Amino acid sequence: MPIEYAHRPLDRAEATALHEALKATPNILGYTVPELVRARDDWVATDGEGGALAGACLSFDMPFGWTEIAALLVLPEFRGRGIGARLFDLAWERAAAGRGRHLYALSRNPGVQAMMRERGMTLDGDLWRAPLAVHLFMFPYMSNPYRHTEAWRKRRLLRASAPLLQGVWRNPAATRRRPAAP
Repeated sequence: MPIEYAHRPLDRAEATALHEALKATPNILGYTVPELVRARDDWVATDGEGGALAGACLSFDMPFGWTEIAALLVLPEFRGRGIGARLFDLAWERAAAGRGRHLYALSRNPGVQAMMRERGMTLDGDLWRAPLAVHLFMFPYMSNPYRHTEAWRKRRLLRASAPLLQGVWRNPAATRRRPAAP
């Protein structure tokens, strides 16, 4: 069955399915259904025959020209077909080539970490070395009570999973906005 890819927001049914799948993985703390519905920079993979959600990749713009590839998930029945790599590449191309953004990703998933490494991201386990934009963006994200509940619920799984690594890629084509000289 062919997989179709589209850059569009998730509808409520897809957001609900993705929310439930995120709750089942130890690798992503997750998002609420309203957050998923509000997200606007999404790549969505669907089964071309029935239109069922196969996976999604969400990106969020941060300050200072940074974009986070924030959530990449392929539903279990669609895994092993290169869908995750394709979604990651689509998000990467839109942010880096299409919009000239720097890229940031954070993952415990060894497969996603391999994709980050293959695409030239510098991987690091010390989150204090993240770009300033990440620190500014993460505070409101992590302040959400839902994330605290999920971290508590997933604490045993998190301890047994792969290490959390951040990937940083500074776009050489990115332009810095500087004030005009007087």
